[in-house]
Order: sequence, then structure tokens, then C-alpha cells
Amino acid sequence: MKKKVHVVHHTHWDFEWYFTNHESFVQLSYHMDEVMSALENNLIDFYLLDGQLSIVDEYLQSFPEQKERLVQLVKAEKLFIGPWYTQTDELIIAGESIVRNLDLGMTIANELGGYFKAGYLPDSFGQGKDMPKIYQGFGLDKTVFWRGVPNDVTEDREFMWQSEDGSKVLASNIKNGYFVGVGLIYSDDAQDLMDVIESGATSDQLVLPVGGDQRYIDFDLRERIELYNNQLDDYELVESNYDLFFDSIDEDKLQTVEGEFISSSVSKIHRSIYSSRYDHKYMNDKIERRMIYQLEPLMVLAEAQGIPYKQGLLDRIWKLLSKNQAHDSAGGCNSDKTNKIIMERFIEADQLSYSAVDYLTRKIAESREEVKENDLVFFNTLPFSRKEIVKCSVSLMSEDFDLVSNGEKLTYQLIETKKENSGSIRKNPEEMDPEKFYYIHDLLVEVDLPALNFTTIQVVEKSKSEEISNQAMTHGIENEFYHVSYSDGMLHLTDKVTQEKYFNFLTIEDSGDEGDTYDYSPPYEDDVLSLNFNEAAVKVTNGPLRNEMKLSGEWTLPKDLEERSNKKQTQSVSYQLIISLDNQKNLLDCHLTIDNEALDHRMRVLVDTKIASKKSLTNTPFGTVEREVVDAHIHDWKDLGWREEPTTIFPMLNYVNLHNETSSVTCFSKGIKEYQIVGDNYDKIALTLFRSVGFLGRPDLIRRPGIASGNEFKYIPTPDSQLQETLTFKFMIQLDESFSEAKVMKDFQKQVVSVPFYQIQEMNRFTTTLKYFVSNPLPTNTQAKELLECVSDSLVYSSLRKSRLGDGVEIRLFNPSLTDSCEGGMIELSKGMSYQIVDLKGEALTSVKNNDKIDLGSFKPGEIKTVKLF
Repeated sequence: MKKKVHVVHHTHWDFEWYFTNHESFVQLSYHMDEVMSALENNLIDFYLLDGQLSIVDEYLQSFPEQKERLVQLVKAEKLFIGPWYTQTDELIIAGESIVRNLDLGMTIANELGGYFKAGYLPDSFGQGKDMPKIYQGFGLDKTVFWRGVPNDVTEDREFMWQSEDGSKVLASNIKNGYFVGVGLIYSDDAQDLMDVIESGATSDQLVLPVGGDQRYIDFDLRERIELYNNQLDDYELVESNYDLFFDSIDEDKLQTVEGEFISSSVSKIHRSIYSSRYDHKYMNDKIERRMIYQLEPLMVLAEAQGIPYKQGLLDRIWKLLSKNQAHDSAGGCNSDKTNKIIMERFIEADQLSYSAVDYLTRKIAESREEVKENDLVFFNTLPFSRKEIVKCSVSLMSEDFDLVSNGEKLTYQLIETKKENSGSIRKNPEEMDPEKFYYIHDLLVEVDLPALNFTTIQVVEKSKSEEISNQAMTHGIENEFYHVSYSDGMLHLTDKVTQEKYFNFLTIEDSGDEGDTYDYSPPYEDDVLSLNFNEAAVKVTNGPLRNEMKLSGEWTLPKDLEERSNKKQTQSVSYQLIISLDNQKNLLDCHLTIDNEALDHRMRVLVDTKIASKKSLTNTPFGTVEREVVDAHIHDWKDLGWREEPTTIFPMLNYVNLHNETSSVTCFSKGIKEYQIVGDNYDKIALTLFRSVGFLGRPDLIRRPGIASGNEFKYIPTPDSQLQETLTFKFMIQLDESFSEAKVMKDFQKQVVSVPFYQIQEMNRFTTTLKYFVSNPLPTNTQAKELLECVSDSLVYSSLRKSRLGDGVEIRLFNPSLTDSCEGGMIELSKGMSYQIVDLKGEALTSVKNNDKIDLGSFKPGEIKTVKLF
């Protein structure tokens, strides 16, 4: 019997890369004519349009008259679209962003006749371990991808890929790349191509993807198939699609594989791309947090107060963000002109999401039943109560004031006071109306925040202030958990709970980088510098709520690779490090600002944990992953023919942890997406702050020998990727006696999800951009009221949003444990409501029940549950 070769005709349409999306759209507008004409005229049987709807979405915006034509081809199962909006990165993008990406893609595709029912990601730089359960949550039980499967795990092309909760999908690993089938078009050596695609195949059913980057229709496809069939006795090539190929596979005969796929044993994986274009990573992280943890739940809260839920506004922002999360876009391996457009989309998404939060908090605050001048309203957008030290601003006629809650004065800490005037501006400030001067006070206040609700305190103006903070000359700060001191250019940390001392616990490492936007690679002649804080100017501020140490100074670095090879250092780089300790909080908060002027270098912060480790832990989109700190093939990878050095540089979402039986150290980040465990005993956590490089791709790197990644035929300079600008980094350190995945994520959410606030006042119309606009209060008064509270010590809260499938609100939680099942706890409701468990699409998995408490029941390791309330 002949082996059947399923020829799958497709294109891989990079949303953007060394070209911009605008440039490739011109080709797309004509390419779609070719595709539809070829299918309508039976020149080809099937065509896969790269599994993403963003390009279709943009095409139909310009050519709406083509919609019905496209719909007919999709319904006839000739043209395959979706299920993604863009082909997402899977490793440094939040789980809810991945869910929104699929949600957008499927929603648009359903309006166009349906979507390709497989998780199709042919070029993502590694496969995340949570993808099988994400796919199953959307009703997808198959996937196609290329990169990352370790030969040590399997060399099979087809296998069952399983998440730790038991979710499985049938995987087709196109080991030779989505472009391997162009050999059918250009080469007459039929048997050679068959040998390539048959290696690792698990049956007599083979798949041959014929396509490439922005590739045209191969009108001679059938002629080439006939030519090959005439040459081959043991194979039959047929026009096909992945659905037909998957139907021919016997799943019962396949092995089951678990885990993430980030190995370079078969393909380049770019394991240090997570630190390229840090400025983009920071913006993406900030907007993700605002969308997931602030805006979507705030819209739920607002709808309960009578303000319409704006799904269209959310979709507009998520489309912008999803475009920036496509694999090349998220990685930053693009031309400068493309990266400028990516940043413009980030800025647009940032302004839209911030303004939406601003509008809703103001509308709710100004529509309360009793609105008083100088009310200060705080909003908790998380579904659990919290007591937080909140940074806020108040505008007052008086220089002095009290904060009062329920008749009791609150302790606050004044940061800064500025004097402003609300009158018409004048060239001569002395001519401004003296009656219109007022004060803007930046301050810290500790606030009790009920779950998913708002609370109000009063600002009471007075004539005399009390001393509420002071600056100290000491070189140390402390709270009940930590003591941090500075001496001889070094920072020392004492854990006051265990009395463990960490000398010189935080340092900065600077090394050369002769890599490119895809990969870090050390120069052939490097000079690695360990930077401390010698001669830093130290300023300590002690207050009733927060103690702060500020170190300011300059480091002298090699200006470029030439200076580095000559052991010269002439480039001054200024820095400021602020270390903060809040009262009663087991977190050490670090804000580092660097004015980078050097070229071709990598900078990392090293945290000494004193925990000798063989493995690290970090969170994934919906779980946790454990990784070896030394790769087994670090010394023989070249002999094995691997595509790049398996340096244990890894992606991270929100934290990385080292722990043993008696101690745990966790480093959290806001935008830093890369880590490595280093040190003689593998006891230091290295967070990559940024990489400064000047080319899209370079050949013959130490870590990646051979041809350049990206475009192998041309050097493409990317001077903007040198990041010669002021960069801000935010990370936190937590010491503990044990490690709990759920606890560290709850601590992270409490720390990084800021508390929106609004002051009732009219003298300062510029507290936010929208404050200048007039706004009517709601016809019905708003009031603080409980909606729900999640009571669980074992689960991670993931999202809260309105269901896309009609009425109802969906709250999602998951068990972050890699190995252990758990009891999930409760969701407590303000009143009896109907509820049911639904999948990631919002479709019912259980029958409807009614109660004022929801027992979440048991969770398997890594299991996700979505509860719909209505």
C-alpha cells in the first residue's frame, strides 16, 4: 500500500517583521484576489490562510464588498481561517491575553463561516505547557506547530500533547518548518523530500505543508504533484488539508508527551529573545495588567451600577494588544520602522485603557447618593478584600489636611506638595489671580478595600499640619520583616524573621552582547563587569507607612564592543535605585532607573538567595513550570547538531523562585521577562534588565553558529534596539520559610494591581485628561455594594469579565500546582444567583445551580475553571 502524502497549500503571513504591516497589507490586498479566484476556479482544492483573523479583519475593513465571497469559500471548507486573531507568543504573554486572542479570532471567524478547528501556530518561538488545556477549553483537540520539541523527549512527528490536568490534543510537529513543502515546487528530487518528511512519521500518513512567508498561490501545484507521483512508487501525493490529515491518524497508537517545548535540538528557539526591546515588554506587561485586573472587572462593577459594559471598547484595545503579541512582534525581532508602529499601538492601547478606567471611576464616584466636596473614592478591582498602602493625589485650597474614615483620622505619609493656580495662565506669573492658588498633595494612605467594590474617605482641610514623615541620615531602612543597609558600595539584607543575613545581596552585572534582536551572544572578546554602588549618593526617608532608600550615581562602562575588547571604559551611565519597605508587608520593592548610553551590552540584576539549586520555578499562563538550572547538553550540543546553545536562559511571566525545605526566595517583576540561575552553587537569580543590540540578525554567533536569524542574506541595522534612552525597571524580592504557588501569585496581584481613585473637587480640572470634560451623573445613584468575593488559599484568580455569550459574568480561577490537586474554596455572593461551570468559550459544562455560595470543589493540578454567574 502506498504512503499517502497530504499536501497542504498555505501561506505564513507574518503580521509584521522586517517589513511593516502596512507594507505587507498592499500585497495581501492582491493576494486575497489570487486565493479566492484560485479556489473558485478549481485551480486548487484547499488553502490555509495562516490560522489568524487579523489579516482578514483588516482586509475586510478596506474591501467589505468581498465579505460574501470569502464567506462562501469558508463555508464550503475550501478556505481555512482562524482560530487565532494573531499568532501569539506562548511564553511571555499572559494567559488571559492568549484567551482573548482566541476569543477574538473565533468570534470574527464565526461571522465569516467558521474557523479552522486546530491550534495552528507554525512559527511561535517555543510552545507553552498550558496550551493543551487552553485549546481544550476552546473545543480544539488538535494543534500544528514547528519549534521546540526536544529530541530527548520524542522524535515523533505526531503525538498526544498533554497538560498536567489531563487535557490532551493531537499534535502535528512540522519538524522541518512550515516551508518544507516548497521543495515540491522547486526540486525534482522527489525521494529526497519524501525522506525528509517521513523521518519521525508515526504512520503511512504524511503531511507536506507547501507555503512560506507571504507566499503567493502556487498555480502549478497540481502539475508538481503529478510529476512527483510519476516518480514515486511507494507514495501518493494528494491535495489535502489538516482536517483530512488528522482524520487519518490513529490516536491510540501515539505516545503521550507533557510539558513545554523550548529546546533547540531541532530548530532555533531564540531562548534569549525575551529580553529584546525591553521597552515593548514593559508596555505590554503594564497594559495586560490594567486590562485583566482593572478595566474588565471595573466594567463588571460599573454595569452593576447601571453603566453599560462596553465590549466593543475592550475588543478595540485587545486587538491592538494582540497585534503586538504576535510572535515576532512580542519578541522584538523586527526592523526599527516596525518597532515604532508597535510602540504606537502600545501607546494607543495605554491611553484607551487608562481613560476607560478614569471615566468609570469618575462616573461612579460622582453618581453616589451623598456626594461631598473632597470625598476620596478608592476602587478595588480584585475579587478579594485587601488592605493596601495606596499612592494618591489630592487637590486642596489648604496646605494642611486630615484624612478621615468613619469619623477616625487615618495615618498618611506626605510625599510632595506643589502649588498650582486654577486661573488663566499669564506670561508673568505674578499677574495670576492670587485667589485661585491651590495645592496638589502626593501622599500614601493605608486603605481597607472590600472585594470588587469601592470605599470613600474624606479629606478635611485644616490650618496646621502634623509631622508625618522625615528624612534620616542613616544608611538603612527596615520594617518588621527586613532590614536593608548600605555600606562600602554594597547592599546588605537581613531577614528579621529568621535572622539570616545576605551580604551584598543585590548587584548589577554588565556584559557585552554581540548577538542580535533574536539572541544574546557574548562577544568573542568580552569584559564582564560586576557593578556595585560605590560613591552613590544615599537618601533615606522614614515615614509612618513606608521607608525608602534612594541610591543615585554613575557607572562607567565600555562604550561599545571595541572598547570592551580593549578593556576600556569611557561611557558614563547614570542610575537611580529606590528600595522601599511598606509597613506590615513581606516584600522588598525595587525601582531601578538607568540612563543607557552604551552600545551592544546586556545588563542583569543578580539576587543572592543562598539556596543552592538544581531547579527553578516560574509561573506560566495558567500554571507553574520547573526547569533544570543546567542543561544536560550544554557541552555536547554542537556534536549533536543543535541549532543554538542550550543556555539555561528562560522566559518568565511574573516571578521566578528558588526554595528548599527551610527557605524560599521569590523575585517578582513588572515587565522583566527573562531569567537565569547563576553562581558557583547556582544560588543567584539573574533577571535580565535589557539587551542593547544593533542588528535584526547576525551570523556566526558564539551561541548560535551559522547563518543569521531573520533575513540571512542582508544585515538589517536596528539602532533603536540599542535602547539608548532612560529605562525603568520594577522588581520585588520576597523571603519566606516555604513556597506556595497560590500565595506568591496573590501577593503579586496585591502588590502590582494599583488602586484607582477619584477626588470630588473642581478647582483642578487636570487630575486626568478626561477631568476637563463635563460629565452628567447617572440617573440612579451608585452605592458601595458587595458583588462577590473569592475565598481561596489554593487557587489563582485569573479574570473577571462579562460573558460574550449573552448575559452573565465569568470569573476564572486555576490551580497553579504542577503536581498536587487541591480543594478550591468558595465564591461568596451578595445574594442568591444562578451559576454554572463553562469552558473558555463560555459554553456550559455543568447544569445550572442557584445559591449565595459556590463551592468550587476539587481542582486537578493546573486545572482551570470558569464560573458563569447570571
